[in-house]
Amino acid sequence: MRTFCLVMILANALFLSWSQLIDVHVSDLERKPIANVAPPPRIVLAQEVTSPPEPAVINRVQPPRVAPLGSSTPPSERTAVADRLACTSVGPFQDLADAAHAQAALQGVGFESRQRLEQGELWVGYWVSVQNFESRAAAESALKSLLDSGVTDVYLMPGSEPTSVLSLGVFSDYQRAQRRAEEIRVLGLEPRIDDRKRAGAVYWIDADLQEPGQAIDTSIFQTDPGKITRLELRACPQESGNG
Repeated sequence: MRTFCLVMILANALFLSWSQLIDVHVSDLERKPIANVAPPPRIVLAQEVTSPPEPAVINRVQPPRVAPLGSSTPPSERTAVADRLACTSVGPFQDLADAAHAQAALQGVGFESRQRLEQGELWVGYWVSVQNFESRAAAESALKSLLDSGVTDVYLMPGSEPTSVLSLGVFSDYQRAQRRAEEIRVLGLEPRIDDRKRAGAVYWIDADLQEPGQAIDTSIFQTDPGKITRLELRACPQESGNG
């Protein structure tokens, strides 16, 4: 009996030790969280590697402020500009016959046109003259010297401005005017060549263009090789455009 009691005491002691030291239960609140472990990197083939696309950059652009069409130019001015672009004046012509010939030439190439008479200046030719005299007496002395040298087509202009001018001729050809100037320069004078014009009534032809800005070939008016006609091209007067 004594032996049995000792055995039971020893068994209880062993059970107590096992329950306290080995079989220990930990509460869920006292457990430490399990650290997340990153999975090992996946093996990637070379053909699978692609560079990521760059993000698109969009710049917000503020459109410029544009005034409404036609707001800067009054309608009356725009109409006047359009009329001038659609009509060209050719001239000036000395007489009605020349103007009629020019109008027929324009009609022959498809232009509708009208004649117009106005006061203006008409080119006469290239004028050779000597104007650098100090006095009327010096001009008269030069005139006598030229006459003595055989230059007969020369005269002292009356009432000219400047007061003393020797006129040596008006030439339609510039080369002839230059030759005359050289002849006078050899005699010790200093001639000059100017455009000679006269005031009076001149004719203009207002031609309606087939399209805005169209150019008119002035060679259609030069039918006489021996006659030089100096013409201008300008915008038609506003009241003449398109009829």
